[in-house]
Amino acid sequence: MLKVAVITMSDKGYSGEREDRSGKYIVGFFKEKGWKVAEYIIVPDEKDMIKEKLTDICDN
Repeated sequence: MLKVAVITMSDKGYSGEREDRSGKYIVGFFKEKGWKVAEYIIVPDEKDMIKEKLTDICDN
């Protein structure tokens, strides 16, 4: 079984101003394929936060 993480980068999605339909679609796509979605998150368009989250996911 493959394991994936889905990260959406969006200021408005992170703040709750916009629904993250694309991220939810991708999660559903992977689940339909039988893959494990280990994490699904939304982060703002901030380089340091993106880097931190990617590092955290890879380390775990």
